[in-house]
Amino acid sequence: MCNGQPYVHEQVQLWEPKTRGFKKKFQPNSEFPVGDELWDDMPTGQDGRFQIFSHGYDFTLLNIPLLGFGFHPYLWIPNYCETELKNGNRCTRNIVKIWIPEGYINPCQPDVYVFDIGTIDMATAEGNHFNWAMKLLGQDKLCRSF
Repeated sequence: MCNGQPYVHEQVQLWEPKTRGFKKKFQPNSEFPVGDELWDDMPTGQDGRFQIFSHGYDFTLLNIPLLGFGFHPYLWIPNYCETELKNGNRCTRNIVKIWIPEGYINPCQPDVYVFDIGTIDMATAEGNHFNWAMKLLGQDKLCRSF
């Protein structure tokens, strides 16, 4: 939602952190999270809703978050709600990042559990907190031309 109106045709992405271990990717000049792997993306519908599913072929025997093993996906939603067009560009007010709780991640049987994030009003949604390095790389906001 955006001030009570559906958040229509906006992109929602499902990412998996890959900033540690052997699959590290660095994407300079990218509009996506540095080092992470895009699993799936889709636009919200006419009613502002979305359903996103994914499965992959990553293999892990250990689930140790501090060492980067295991699956720890998150939703990445650029927030253009109530933003203004300036010089032909519209930039996000923030980027909403929602971690998928571990109880909804099942590496053996995809689509077993459904994580319902409920209704989020993007006008008041708290965005992700970026460190100085991400801000320096321009990863704290997205801009698109119209």
